[in-house]
Order: sequence, then C-alpha cells, then structure tokens
Amino acid sequence: MPSPPTRPFKSKPGTARQPAYKALDADEFKRAGTQNSGLTTRSTQALHSVGVLRTWTDGQVLLSRGQPTSAAWLVVSGRVRISVITSEGEEQLLRWMLPGEIAGLSSVFAQATNPADMVSHGLTQVLQIERGRLIELIGRDPAVALDLLRILGLRINQLFDTLADRGIHSLEQRVWATLERIAKFNSVAVPDGVMLRVSQSDLAQAASASRQRVNQQLRHFQDQGLIRLGYRNIVLLRPSTP
Repeated sequence: MPSPPTRPFKSKPGTARQPAYKALDADEFKRAGTQNSGLTTRSTQALHSVGVLRTWTDGQVLLSRGQPTSAAWLVVSGRVRISVITSEGEEQLLRWMLPGEIAGLSSVFAQATNPADMVSHGLTQVLQIERGRLIELIGRDPAVALDLLRILGLRINQLFDTLADRGIHSLEQRVWATLERIAKFNSVAVPDGVMLRVSQSDLAQAASASRQRVNQQLRHFQDQGLIRLGYRNIVLLRPSTP
C-alpha cells in the first residue's frame, strides 16, 4: 500500500517547517487494532479453560515492577494501566491493557520478574493463568502457541515504536507520533475519524512531556482542524477532501 500524502502544518510566513505526520487513515488504524491487539476467540476460550477469573476494584495493584510472577493475565473486562516510575520519580505510562489482551507472557516464559506496574482502572476482571497450565496448554495446542507468539512479536514492535517516538526532539512531532501509536491499539471508529480513549495527563506521560505543554500542542492541533478534544478522549479527524 503506498504511503498516504502528508498533511502540512500551517506555518508563519517566511518560515519553513517539515510536516510532523502523515495523513490519517482512520480505517487503517482501526483495522490494525482490531486484527492485532487481542487474542483470537479460539485462544481466548482455550485460556479460559485453564485460568482463574479474578476481580479487582479501581486502583488496585495487580503486580508491581520487579515483583516475581508465575502467571499471565488476560483482561476480561475493564482496563489495566501499565506504567513504570522513572529515575526522577515520575510515572511513565506505557500502555493500557484492554479486554482481550494478555500481559505477563515475557515474564512467565523467561521466569523473570514483572517489568512494569499493573494497576486496575475501574472494576476490572482478569483471568489469571499459571505458568504450568499455560505451558501445558501451548504444548498440546499449536494454534494457541502461534497466537501467543504473534502477541509477543507485536509487543516487541510496539516497544521499538515507543523508543523511536521518544527519540523525536520536536514536541509537536512527538505528541502526534504518540497519538498515532495510541490510536492503533486503544481507539474506536467514529464517523469523522478515530476516538482515542486517553486523558491528556496520560498522553503527556506517554509523550514524556508536561501536561501543560502537551495541552498547548493539542489545542494547536485542534485549531488546525486535526483533532477534536473531549472529556478523557481525543478524536483524530479524517483529512478533509480538497
């Protein structure tokens, strides 16, 4: 598929600025999220047969960074916030785990400690799958094994995307790259684009910038007709047809 055309920013007379992002393909964003972010129905059913359902209230810590773990976690309902604390003592949001997504695979397979803090958001149900039962399942069901490998590969790609985004020095470009990254895995289609279920505070953490600066940049995008700001959501608008 050819790359979409760029959407240039409006610039002041006499200045030259590189476009910070490419045109939004809302359908492609939604398709990528639907196809890639969660397990297949077959794998989900198989995991339910070997897991134990647990319920967590808002703000409960499922696992802390560095904590030993012997289980993978499949989100059934609600959301799980995945974050780390930086050396400066600030929380860095990595991603949200949504229903149908599984966490803890790398720690379970490598028998390593948990790499991030996992906190429930609202009333959350999580299927806990102990390592022994998970290993037994994938040993007798190659389809589940392949599906879990797909998820691990996707997470590695997301990690590289995150590292690449944080290497962008321009706040304008970094915020837009973060919006695009979140849109792929935490958005829903709306008539005029895709809606990201993310607060400005979370976006600021994900973009490694202050909330005030990110808010200013978002309002700049909104003034240009690129996004629409809502309560704890941001809509990336489809480009208008010339």
